[in-house]
Amino acid sequence: MSGSITLRTPFKIQNFESIEDSIMTIFPDIEAYLQKQLIKGIKKADLATLVYSELELNFKLFIVKNYTKDLDNYIQREAKHVSKEVMKDTLLSTISITLNVSDESSRKLSQNDYLFSLRKIINNTKL
Repeated sequence: MSGSITLRTPFKIQNFESIEDSIMTIFPDIEAYLQKQLIKGIKKADLATLVYSELELNFKLFIVKNYTKDLDNYIQREAKHVSKEVMKDTLLSTISITLNVSDESSRKLSQNDYLFSLRKIINNTKL
């Protein structure tokens, strides 16, 4: 899949040039991770599914690491009568790479979109 994709949350919108670009931004040490999995004996054919799970975890970390200030500002504005920590936990629990990221025609990306792109990254990586 080519074309830009957009990350949309209530507190931040960010565009990426492609799914591969977003993967490399969200999971910058993916190549080292791939190398480590191969050393453990994971077959190259099985890497995409394994890396997808790790990508989901890295996505949440990416949000927290890069948008904490935006998230805190949003909660300050919106959470006048509720616990700010509860709202933050709830908001973060609703963020996912398939629900919050869409392609240039506003179609939500699916796990298959990511798996296709992950296979491309794996095949293009010197492993």
